[in-house]
Amino acid sequence: MAFVATLGVLAGLAGAAQAEERDLCVDRPGKATPSCTLDPGHFQIEAGLFDYAHSRGSDTVEDDYSTSNLLLVYGVNDSLEARIGWDGYGWTRSRDRMTDAIGHGSGAGDLTLSFRQNLRHPDDKGTALAIQPSVTLPAGKSPMGAGTWSAGVVVPFGADLAENWRLTLDPEVDAAADSDRHGRHLAYALAAAVTRSIGEAWQLSAEGWAMRDEDPSGHETQASIDFSAAWQPSKDRQIDLSAYVGATRATPRIELVFGVAQRF
Repeated sequence: MAFVATLGVLAGLAGAAQAEERDLCVDRPGKATPSCTLDPGHFQIEAGLFDYAHSRGSDTVEDDYSTSNLLLVYGVNDSLEARIGWDGYGWTRSRDRMTDAIGHGSGAGDLTLSFRQNLRHPDDKGTALAIQPSVTLPAGKSPMGAGTWSAGVVVPFGADLAENWRLTLDPEVDAAADSDRHGRHLAYALAAAVTRSIGEAWQLSAEGWAMRDEDPSGHETQASIDFSAAWQPSKDRQIDLSAYVGATRATPRIELVFGVAQRF
């Protein structure tokens, strides 16, 4: 009888833990970063299965493709998660608009190590705040790899606007890699997203994103208007699709992104 009672208590505790499991906390889709952290003891994988970007400048037309972009996340405790990301493998095709000369390139991307420390509401409910420092290691090669290390910090902030509506703001400051691959310079960005939850399975988002890059070889400003949809067929899985529309000459005119996420 004591053994049966013990099993009953353990089953009850397991059921309570399951009931308290948070909503899925995923960086995807879009460029905004949520302030939530993964449940302690859980592991999560986020994968960019396909990414296509089209750019058109005064001299060249460029198409970029990448796949296997990965983010691995582990919930360390109630408000801290450890993260490792890989930029995947990419291909680029460029065409000179004057001579019609074609150029090709391909390569693996860099590794990024980071952690996210939530400071308020790790379940991303109500008004939430977190800090996420990172360092990127030059594990890849051109055109995907930067050729030298870089570092940055994001401060994700979230707040409810109304029932089923949420605002996310993400100021970011980086010591970004120089284009000549030998040093670093200041870059800073801001993403602002509004997300609408539809039932328990769908989320639709619209966001604005801008980044100022002060590379010594030439300063530039990128900006885009982004639209995303995410579907959660189960509490631990997500499938998403995004479209980014460039708003400056330095930004790809269109970028399409498709990916998935799974919590274990």
